[in-house]
Amino acid sequence: KYATVLALLLVVVLAVGCVQLGDKDENDKRTITTTGNAQIKVQPDIAIVYVTVETNGKTSAASTGNNSNIVDKVYAALYKLNVPRENIVTEYFNTNEDFDWTDGGRKSLGFKTSHSLRVKTEKFTDIGNIIDAAVGAGATRIDNVNFDLSDSKKKELKKQALADASKDAREKAEAIASGAGTTLGDIMSISDATYDYQPYPVFRNVMAADEAVSAAKTEISPQTLDVTASVQVVYEMG
Repeated sequence: KYATVLALLLVVVLAVGCVQLGDKDENDKRTITTTGNAQIKVQPDIAIVYVTVETNGKTSAASTGNNSNIVDKVYAALYKLNVPRENIVTEYFNTNEDFDWTDGGRKSLGFKTSHSLRVKTEKFTDIGNIIDAAVGAGATRIDNVNFDLSDSKKKELKKQALADASKDAREKAEAIASGAGTTLGDIMSISDATYDYQPYPVFRNVMAADEAVSAAKTEISPQTLDVTASVQVVYEMG
């Protein structure tokens, strides 16, 4: 009886030992870890003009009503330039009461309404006309003009940048393996580290109406955008 129990215990110990030995061998594999990087320079395919209309009124209704009238005129002016309705969206809207806090008290100065529009165009030659039309219709200022990428272009470039980064990671790993006198084995893991790009702003600061009109008369040309990506890859040594 005791001999049988001891034999069973011995089998269990040997089995556990085999499992541990297998795990150790797996963890002790020699690996090469590299980070691949890619940068793509590309021309933007859309431009975004940010237009703001600000109005004041003694009451909230008066302020928002005045604002709505001017915004309607801005829309109408943009429609005349054949800007599609779906290319004009509200970026920000707010109405709040202004106060004068001098002399230790609070005095109402009425209500202020701000309505910011995001106007997209694929025709860069229309940027100046959009600025001119918006300001001419009563817009208070042009907040910014950005050169950007359309969603379809972003998707296309993301795939390309990640593929290029993966290729760069493999080239680095092959060079390391060659220098170390070994070969490159299978991929053990791969992860997307970063993907990024920044729109190119033409105007970083807010432009008042008169400055915007002057800018509208100047031809605005885009610069290239940088699309970057990086991946981290772990290879087994051959």
